[in-house]
Amino acid sequence: MTTLARLVYVSRPRMAGRRGGFLAMCDEILVEARRSNADAAITGVLVAGPGLFAQVLEGGRAAVSETFARICRDPRHEAIEILEMRAVDERRFAKWSMAFSDIDGAPAALVARFRQGRDLDVRAMTPTAVLAFMEAAAQAQAQDNALLGAPRPSAGYVDDIVFVRAAE
Repeated sequence: MTTLARLVYVSRPRMAGRRGGFLAMCDEILVEARRSNADAAITGVLVAGPGLFAQVLEGGRAAVSETFARICRDPRHEAIEILEMRAVDERRFAKWSMAFSDIDGAPAALVARFRQGRDLDVRAMTPTAVLAFMEAAAQAQAQDNALLGAPRPSAGYVDDIVFVRAAE
C-alpha cells in the first residue's frame, strides 16, 4: 500500500514580465496542476493572494515529492518554504484534484477568523492553522460556485479558475 503524504508550502508569485496579470497566471497553474495531479493521484488546494501562494499537496510520497520538485523548478514561484511534510492516514482534500481560492475573494469573516493583527499572514500560522484556513477557504469558494450555478465537471480539471469542485 502506498504511504500517503501531505506537503504544505508557501511561496511568492514571481510576477516580473507577466502579461495578463495574477489571475491569468493562477489559471495557467491550475490547468497544468489539475491535469498532472489527476495522472499522479495528487489532491490538494491552492490559495493565492497578493504576494502569496499557499498550497497543500496530498498523495503517495513519491508523487508528492515529484510534484513539489516540479513546482520548485517553476519560474512562477520564488521564496518557497515548506511548512510541513508528513505521512497521513487519509486525505483532507480528497474531493479536489486542485481546489483554488483567491484570498481577495474570501469571505471577510473567514479572513478575520484566521488573521493575526491587521493582516492575514499565512507564513506566521502553524501548519494546523494553515490547513484549517485553506480547507475553509476552499469550501467557501465551492459554496459560492454552487450558488452561482457553476457547472460540476466530470473531468478532474477545468479551465475556469474560479470553479472549485464542490462536494456532491
